[in-house]
Amino acid sequence: MKWAFVRHGRTEWSRKRLLQGRTDNPLSAEGYFEATKAAQSLQRMGHWHAIYSSPLMRSVQTAQRIAEILGIAQVHKVDELIERDFGPAEGIHLGDFDEETRNELMCAEESDEALKTRALEAFRYIAQQHRAHNVILVGHGTFFQLALSAVLGFEHPPILNGDVLEFPAERFLHL
Repeated sequence: MKWAFVRHGRTEWSRKRLLQGRTDNPLSAEGYFEATKAAQSLQRMGHWHAIYSSPLMRSVQTAQRIAEILGIAQVHKVDELIERDFGPAEGIHLGDFDEETRNELMCAEESDEALKTRALEAFRYIAQQHRAHNVILVGHGTFFQLALSAVLGFEHPPILNGDVLEFPAERFLHL
């Protein structure tokens, strides 16, 4: 069994390089295309039983497009899969601050540890629902980067919009 992690497609804020966090933006036309490409990649990876999504519109729209192409009847929304709360940093241009200042702003509302704890709760919940199934999770770049780093034990690289990452389900079944 396996789990696939898909970062939502682009939005207009992605194109403008604005930090989105929990700001609820829809997919752009480019993002919809990325969702379609992700679904096609997932089709080549085998059969999928369930799809889970962050409740934010850009993730739900990505998940719905994937579900439509793969013939999955329902997208399950999991509140704990929501992107990090960037607080006052939401809406800033990613190039407006040096890296240290940007990192401080990004952690102002939700620490790395709080996000990782929330991510592990979400993974445990999904594992309980689908122990012996291939599962797709659709969510966000910072969330997945920190969550996968916690599970895998090393700093996971950034995940681009529309990327699909596949892992053996065993990594997530006993957290």
